[in-house]
Amino acid sequence: MITPREAVEQTILLSIGAASLTRERVENIVSDFVNRGHLGSDEGRAVVDRVMSRVRGEAGGGASSVVERIEGGVQVLLREVGVARRDDLADLEMRVAALEHRMGLVERPADAAAQGAVPPA
Repeated sequence: MITPREAVEQTILLSIGAASLTRERVENIVSDFVNRGHLGSDEGRAVVDRVMSRVRGEAGGGASSVVERIEGGVQVLLREVGVARRDDLADLEMRVAALEHRMGLVERPADAAAQGAVPPA
């Protein structure tokens, strides 16, 4: 059985691979067609551009890109495994800072009373 950590790592590696290797692989495949004479070099470049536009979701029609779908899958997987998002952590940091501030305000009068001084009003 695959552990949640391994699943996250594999999903991240898949998303990196899809984003970085796709153009190179498409160019290699199209180059093969050009070398066999099935496509002209200009047609080959156009095919690569069209495929890459589709992968990135630039083709229009509301279709999400392959990379966006992979990233969405990674986010769902991370949420299911219980990994906190950056926004969640920032929210918690702000809440802790607010609580520390409140505790400081509550403790100050007690410290002043223990020293025999009157707290400022």
